[in-house]
Amino acid sequence: MESLDLLTNECIHLLHKNKLLKPLIRSELTKSILKKIEIEKELKEQLIISLNKKLDINNKNEFEIWLKTNEVNKSEFEDLALADTRLKKYCEDEFSHSVEAHFLERKNQLDIVIYSLLRLKDFYKARELYFRIYEKEADFGDLATLYSEGIEKTTRGIIGPVPLEQAHPALVEKLRNSKPGEVQPPIQIDGSYVLIRLESLDTAHLDNFMRSKMLLELFNKWMDNQTNEYNANLINKSKNINNPEDEKK
Repeated sequence: MESLDLLTNECIHLLHKNKLLKPLIRSELTKSILKKIEIEKELKEQLIISLNKKLDINNKNEFEIWLKTNEVNKSEFEDLALADTRLKKYCEDEFSHSVEAHFLERKNQLDIVIYSLLRLKDFYKARELYFRIYEKEADFGDLATLYSEGIEKTTRGIIGPVPLEQAHPALVEKLRNSKPGEVQPPIQIDGSYVLIRLESLDTAHLDNFMRSKMLLELFNKWMDNQTNEYNANLINKSKNINNPEDEKK
């Protein structure tokens, strides 16, 4: 890439030493990629007008003043106006085929759960409390505050809202298959007996919002790989002046 090829070995070494090389590479790679994305003329004009309104630029004179004040030329201003639309188009063109698989891989992190939890070392006490809650003889929150042996006793047993995957693996499927308000019999986990009750489970769906989120994640993952590869190449280029200790960082 032309802009990065201009860096001398000394510049590369200095940027790397101050942890500025990777951010620079990522920024330049992104700009280089997006600049090549074509946007229809009518949409381009709308986006430029929209940015002008957002910046409260009302005429040509104000536009020129803004450019001068911000040290930006007209081409860079246009790139700024088109950046988000270009990014969305690039993501759709390059990563749409991977969206569903990525969503399924991430689903446990995207599902949000709230549940009540009570833990005890004594199985018989745990079973007794389970039946008291099940028969509606006592309130789960009250019993958690009185008897639970974990930090959840300070929140009346309430855990969340948190990503479902943050729950103990032994609890994930039970929570996923429970109905709100349903209390589960004692489950042995890490030397304790645990009672849980699902309060709510907000399951993620691959709607338009989530699709855009997954596309952006795929782009960022790909861009991280590209940045790391380019960074390694530049470091190798400058290794003749690098301190061996720097190479280890």
